Amino acid sequence: MSDINVKMKDKKTYGFLQYLFVILLILESNSIYSQIYGIHLIIRSFLIMFSIGIILFFLIVTKPKLYKNIFGFVIYIFISGLLMFINTDSLNGKIIIILVFLLYLPLTLIYISNLKIKGLIDLLKKFVNVVIVLCIISMIFWVMSSIFNILRPTSTIKTVWGKPYSIFDTFFYLHFNTQDVWWITGSPLIRNTGIFVEGPMYAYILIIALIFNNLLCFEETKSNLRKNAILFITMISTFSVTGVICAILLIIPNYIYHLKKKKKNKKLYTIMIVIVLVMILITIPFWINLLNKKLQTGSAIHRQMDIKNGLEIFVKKPVLGNGILYDKISEDDYENGYGYSNTIIPVLTDGGIMLGLIYLLPVILLMYKNFKWDRKNINKYILLSLIYMIILFTTLVQYRLTLMFLIAIIYYLQFNIRRFKEKI
Repeated sequence: MSDINVKMKDKKTYGFLQYLFVILLILESNSIYSQIYGIHLIIRSFLIMFSIGIILFFLIVTKPKLYKNIFGFVIYIFISGLLMFINTDSLNGKIIIILVFLLYLPLTLIYISNLKIKGLIDLLKKFVNVVIVLCIISMIFWVMSSIFNILRPTSTIKTVWGKPYSIFDTFFYLHFNTQDVWWITGSPLIRNTGIFVEGPMYAYILIIALIFNNLLCFEETKSNLRKNAILFITMISTFSVTGVICAILLIIPNYIYHLKKKKKNKKLYTIMIVIVLVMILITIPFWINLLNKKLQTGSAIHRQMDIKNGLEIFVKKPVLGNGILYDKISEDDYENGYGYSNTIIPVLTDGGIMLGLIYLLPVILLMYKNFKWDRKNINKYILLSLIYMIILFTTLVQYRLTLMFLIAIIYYLQFNIRRFKEKI
């Protein structure tokens, strides 16, 4: 088989398990199903353990090698995990350490590091395909319910998202209305949140899909154009400013770059540049106004409070932090910040520098390898690193499997930089 070193007898089974693997990753990343009140910990643990089981099956079948380049990072993860386990008092925190850092991330790193380039691309395409299906379903329900009011909610569901819980409308448990936005028109407007607990969480999954579709497995085909269009339109419907900006950064430069490469498309390339510049000039006032409104919302103000509170706590215990999922005094204090609202601050306060390096080291190594080996494509690596850092500073997904998966892929890129540079 082209994507692994050892051929499997049943390619269809392997492909099915890969699809199941990426579905589990997506469902675990703050979907409604993973946040059902009263059983959310059981569901999330099941999703993680099932994912680990699939990875173990892949490893048993393929008998991978542990390359020396990745061996050091795996050992570091284990040492950090053990130190965090000792330093953590929370039972849920200890479970996360065991499942995510001692099992899932190292095993995923080993599996991905043994994939051939085509194999990795095939896996990432499966992720994009699943997200495309979610986009189509969510857009149909969002337009029919939130825009034209043709469909009515069929039931409600109680989740742990929010204090002490939240109750959301559901449409056949395939789509959920979870969040209004007021800062667009001044009146409530329902976001398209799909199967996720809020718009930014859906936007986060869409960003990951756009990264894979544009930076890692871009093909100049009609299918790819359709996928980008579906992802971008869905992104707009989430009303996530961060998501829309990331989508523009990922899609437009990629098409301009590929148009420039083809001599027969020189006129189209020039037209594209002019159109983009005109669009930027026309929409600058709109985005400035939108950003100002966003910055005046409670979520933006509390995000600033969270960063300030988090940094103050981090400097008190900068090496090992306070333990995974430690009790945050400010979490229920609305005046001082209702809880950390991004990834990097909880990582630093929970696990200090030891945990922070797991998230930052792959990007640092990727940039170092780029400047050393592949300056021709440096702009794309910089863009990947920029989008990754935006995710860390704007989205609360620090212990979610999709982020661990992305970390493993970024490490794979620096490990395979010479072989992959013609594909990226």
